[in-house]
Amino acid sequence: MIKTTHEISREDGYIKYNFFEIHPDLEAIIAEDYSKYGTADFDKQEYCEAMYKKNFYDKYDKNTYQMVYDKYINNEKFKEKAIFIYSIIDYDKYVKFVELNETIENPNELIISYNILDSSGVKVNIYTLGITDISFVF
Repeated sequence: MIKTTHEISREDGYIKYNFFEIHPDLEAIIAEDYSKYGTADFDKQEYCEAMYKKNFYDKYDKNTYQMVYDKYINNEKFKEKAIFIYSIIDYDKYVKFVELNETIENPNELIISYNILDSSGVKVNIYTLGITDISFVF
């Protein structure tokens, strides 16, 4: 696993960090600016909202796919997770990855773990995403 840490915030000596653990095979799909997620420098909110709209609201008719709306689209926790994925995954790199990997033998091994780490060493897991989670939102 590739492990990276990036400072999110610093207040009164208390520091919070993004802590990513990325399977080496998924490094190729990570956005260049993924480390900005959760920071004041994060500038992809409009892009993420547009991707969510394209991949959910525009793709599924509310009357025909009511179950999809109930389970996913109207679920704020799911939307937060999707927005996170759009924040850290580069869509063009993902498309190329899919073209090069028509079959994935062990999808459960292809994991990205996102944690918040603080200056006192406390680590809180926020998301553990597999390639299936990523592919679902695209």
